[in-house]
Amino acid sequence: MDCVVCNKRKKDFEVWSNKIVIAATYDSKVQDHNVIRKLSEHEIICHDCMQKILDEVDETRV
Repeated sequence: MDCVVCNKRKKDFEVWSNKIVIAATYDSKVQDHNVIRKLSEHEIICHDCMQKILDEVDETRV
């Protein structure tokens, strides 16, 4: 499996997110991010790319 944003290959010890985890964990501003909205239930995002999305959302809150 690869990250849909950066194509990094998943390794067993890394924390990654999928659409179900994002829906359960993050608020509607994160869920409404362009990348997250396009994410299918089978795609995953690496921790670094997820953090970038969270940072982008935080910037728009201020």
